[in-house]
Amino acid sequence: MILRGVFVLAVRTMSLLGFIFLLLAAVGPNRAAAQQPSKASEMASGEVTGILSEALGKPIAGATVSLVEPDGSTKAAHSDGRGQFAFRHLVNGTYLVRASDSSHKPVNQSVVLDTSKPSAKLVLTMEALQPLTMAVAAQRLDIARNALSPETGGVAYRFNQEAIHKLPAGANTEMSQVLAQAPGVSLDAAGQGQDQIHIHGENGGGIQYRLNGVFLPDVVSSYGGMFSPRFVRSLTLLTGVLPAEIGFRNEGIIDVRTKDGCVDGGTANNNVDIYGGQRSTFEPSFEYGGCKGRLSYYTSGYYSQSAVGLASPTSSPHPKHDQTYQGQGLANLSYLINSQTRLSLLTGIAINSFQIPPEPGLAPEFTLAGTPAYPSAWVSEGQFEQNYYGILSLQGTLGTKASYQLSAFSRYYALDFLPDQVGDLIYNGNASRIFQSGFVNGIQEDTSYRLTETHTVQAGLYVSGETIETDNHALTFPANADGEQTSSVPISIVNDNNSVAWVVGLYAQDAWHPLPNLTINAGTRWDWVSGVVTQNQVSPRVGFEYSILPQTVLHGGYARYMKLPPFQSVALETVQKFANTTNAAATSTGNDKISAERDDYFDFGIRQGLLRGLSIGADGFFKFGHNQLDLAQFASSQVTAPLNYRKSRSWGSDLSITLQREKLSAYLNFSYTVLQAQNITAGQFLADDPDEVAYVARRWVILDDVQEFTGSSGIAYQIFGFLLTTDGLWGSGYRRGDGNTGELPPFLQINAGIVRTLKLPWFGDVEARGTVINLFDHGYQIRNGTGIGVFSPQYGPRRTFYGGLKIPLAPITGLMTR
Repeated sequence: MILRGVFVLAVRTMSLLGFIFLLLAAVGPNRAAAQQPSKASEMASGEVTGILSEALGKPIAGATVSLVEPDGSTKAAHSDGRGQFAFRHLVNGTYLVRASDSSHKPVNQSVVLDTSKPSAKLVLTMEALQPLTMAVAAQRLDIARNALSPETGGVAYRFNQEAIHKLPAGANTEMSQVLAQAPGVSLDAAGQGQDQIHIHGENGGGIQYRLNGVFLPDVVSSYGGMFSPRFVRSLTLLTGVLPAEIGFRNEGIIDVRTKDGCVDGGTANNNVDIYGGQRSTFEPSFEYGGCKGRLSYYTSGYYSQSAVGLASPTSSPHPKHDQTYQGQGLANLSYLINSQTRLSLLTGIAINSFQIPPEPGLAPEFTLAGTPAYPSAWVSEGQFEQNYYGILSLQGTLGTKASYQLSAFSRYYALDFLPDQVGDLIYNGNASRIFQSGFVNGIQEDTSYRLTETHTVQAGLYVSGETIETDNHALTFPANADGEQTSSVPISIVNDNNSVAWVVGLYAQDAWHPLPNLTINAGTRWDWVSGVVTQNQVSPRVGFEYSILPQTVLHGGYARYMKLPPFQSVALETVQKFANTTNAAATSTGNDKISAERDDYFDFGIRQGLLRGLSIGADGFFKFGHNQLDLAQFASSQVTAPLNYRKSRSWGSDLSITLQREKLSAYLNFSYTVLQAQNITAGQFLADDPDEVAYVARRWVILDDVQEFTGSSGIAYQIFGFLLTTDGLWGSGYRRGDGNTGELPPFLQINAGIVRTLKLPWFGDVEARGTVINLFDHGYQIRNGTGIGVFSPQYGPRRTFYGGLKIPLAPITGLMTR
């Protein structure tokens, strides 16, 4: 009844807003018709308009603009927030335009109006009185770069440094847990989703990371993360109808703007942070940056170790064999070639090592010669991951109308799964040493040009080539046609594959402002991929944003998507090599040609400002999909690979409420999602039961990565010098059982933190932080080992206490140099 009431209220609200829109549209023409020009205005119909800006294109607001008329008289005006000014009802003649303010050198320009040229539009560039500093140049070039990423028609949820700092663990929070605070995002266990999250229940490897506007392909089968919140200046999650600029992966866009040394470095921000606590957790980190001449430099890194690296297979707070060692580093260097051009190099590394905790108490499934007893709690698997990446960008502005960014990028990753040969053979019938690697190189170019006052066009391209290697050296037992073991002596199977994947994308789009309060972003892109299969698609997009009232903004649109599959797929040849073994797939036939997913996506939403600092946003979406992508494990190995469903359908809604006051900030998100699919048409051998494949072939099933309802919330409050903060995650439970027909129990996890800045001798301002994860020690199960493509149970974290000190670097370096 509550949902029905909310739906009725939403329909009535939309009807009222539609009536207001029609009323305004009707009043507009009548008002225009009533304004009849007088004879005087017909005789003096000339005009002089223009824009004032600095060398980097930043508008100059509040400047005094004088117009000296042919008879020597003077008119005065001021530039608005966009740097625009206008003088109208002018007669023919020669005019002099003067512009000045307190921080720029004056500028003059003459203009002639006559019958052939009754109007003139000027672009006046004013030189700053003070030299342009690196910090100012960096900020303005960042503004120009941000203009290359329009968001019209979609939904943007933003985290800045302050928002990350207000989380219970602050910048020590994992990136996946930061993103889980956004509406529509659900947190999963490592290995069950790309970067441990799902956006609206999707799990097709379609999350896209963009670093400073550049798409950097991300591996989808790793346990560890590649990016840390420490080096984030701003983090934006984009969903819904995405502009034509965005291609290849569309489940969600994680747009990261990294810190800059000139803006975010220096004495006040350079620090070391010592963080740790229970479960043998120790996590030191540092940040260091600054300016030197035209050079800006920023670097950040951390090392982390813990006795709980992956989700425990039991509810115990002390899982066995679950140690992890992780490290990340990032460097952002930029050089200001001139006031309008910057060359930057962004490079990073992430190395992660994981032990994989065993599930105790299992009964042996197979017999290994010479090993009479081997408890499942002894099984010791591991995984080692390496990531290296670099982005070289030339970025700048051309006058006041054009901006561009040309980038070359490179990324190498390697994943090495280390089995327990004895334990895996006894309990899985297979022990595979698996190595996967990929080396991708490419270029991306984006250009934006303000064609007229109402049209800003943008175009760009993306080209990449990736070499992919998969080596599988497996031990398994011979078996009969029914899968029964026929020998206790294992045999060796080697399955090595190499491939090359090419990706090309072109796009063009136009941001059109037909009305001051209406923006329409329309465009199209063409994508081509040659990997497991060769495909291409033309994808039109259109989105709008309309401010019907100062505090009321509507958005919506339509997008055609082509989502590329992960290139690390399982070939039918691999399946056939394991025929008549204990690692044989339950379904040994099928199609191994994984296709790109093709979607028609619709979105509509509203943002409403209410009381001071309080706003609410609601968004609804619907998707029709073909060749729906999903990820699953191959047999009993740790290989994650994609499969296709012939068709899918998805719908849902997100609700977000935020409150921002001087000392109080709070948010509450609630999401409803349904994602159904039918008929596995490629990768059938990834399902663990042929009856399940037959069941899905004729019925709609909810995919296993969907939680129908999810929620997140947080509150941060400043009082007596303390920052008190708490956040929470709630979910209705992931799917379970044959055909994903069941649902796990709901879960709730509350985290809390307290932060205080202390003044200490020699060290200055030191920030102390205390954190509690799962404050009420609510034990819950994320997965129970059932569902399509799910093989192991996993539990959420138990209550854990952490603490940390953030110490400024300046006093430390000063003591070292004495």
